[in-house]
Amino acid sequence: MTNQDLAPIQPAERISEIDIIRGLALFGILMVNMSFFKFPIFFDRYPSSFAAGGDQVGAWVIQLLFTGKFYAIFSFLFGLGFYIFMERTLQKGLALVPLYRRRLFALLLFGFIHLLFFWSGDILLTYALVGFILLRFRDKPLESIKKWIIGLFALSLFMHVLFGLISGYGELMLGDQYGAMMADMIAEAKVYYLQSSFLELVAYRAVNEIPYVLLSLFLMIPAVLAFFLCGLYVGRVGIFKDLPAHVSLFRKVRNLGLPLGALLLLAYVLVEKGILPVGMLLRPVLLSALNYSASLFIFPAYIALLLLALQNDRAKKILSPIAAAGRMALTNYLSHTLICVLLFYGFGLGLYASISVLQGIVIVLVIYATQIVLSNLWLSRFRYGPLEWLWRVMTYKQIQPFLIRK
Repeated sequence: MTNQDLAPIQPAERISEIDIIRGLALFGILMVNMSFFKFPIFFDRYPSSFAAGGDQVGAWVIQLLFTGKFYAIFSFLFGLGFYIFMERTLQKGLALVPLYRRRLFALLLFGFIHLLFFWSGDILLTYALVGFILLRFRDKPLESIKKWIIGLFALSLFMHVLFGLISGYGELMLGDQYGAMMADMIAEAKVYYLQSSFLELVAYRAVNEIPYVLLSLFLMIPAVLAFFLCGLYVGRVGIFKDLPAHVSLFRKVRNLGLPLGALLLLAYVLVEKGILPVGMLLRPVLLSALNYSASLFIFPAYIALLLLALQNDRAKKILSPIAAAGRMALTNYLSHTLICVLLFYGFGLGLYASISVLQGIVIVLVIYATQIVLSNLWLSRFRYGPLEWLWRVMTYKQIQPFLIRK
């Protein structure tokens, strides 16, 4: 394996649209994750649970425009990235499977450390585990991949309904005890997050949060694999190799996805606000299913909207700084956690459970804007982000060039 085989993708070889979309997906993910950084995972996040006014409006904006949509885009791009990695690896005459397995084991390690020591909302562990399944689809016919996508989305929707039923039934059976139990768990979480040392908090999360996270893997794996396969499928059919030739397709996706997604979100609003009464048992079922179904239409529409905008040179120039954040997605994603841990936990600034929704949105904007600036400065001097470089070293088992020599 020569240095030329491992040479980084040159700027002219990169698909800047992918980097920009990935960079914007990071923003959407942080917007949703902020609530989980600053409040206990047991906290009721339905928008109507917030006091009327700015916070409730902010919660509705996050729920309707962000929740479920950008995680889907990020997952789609992971699948597309797998195709690009596969194509480039095979063009170099390198062995795909051992290389990609090492890449996934490295990601698994990042995710395990992130989940165990820092934050229960980690997605990297799930991506790595599902990535091993994705490898098995590398040579499957396109028609077979399409059937798997449909089947996995159907399975995932069924599981959302099932988990919603379990949640609704538990709440119905416990009655007032359910609210009291949630209140006690939230109060306990606040005490631990604000008063514990780092290691004490790790122990608390290992007992009280991580089992819940691991259980949720059963809900996440079918959906994540389906999003990965969407990215693999789009890569295989060559859409990103000639974006201008597919403008009419992007318009169709936008024109279909946005109205259908909006109708499903309208139904979500009617159920969530109690305008459409459905009963305590069915309410969590419908809310979960409607939000998930809406995301399936909206996430491709968002991608199509961005790709259409990026066909305009002026729009592309305006959005181009975001590409650097997308190229450093792993570093920026994990730095979200580092920043928020220092902001919210007791051994940091101790702002846990004291920040409003609107204040959280402001924090997101500040973090994201700072990351765009720092990412551009970093990539003007280095070939990769720091964790991207380490990931590459672990993948190829060789020290990689890091500095840009001028």
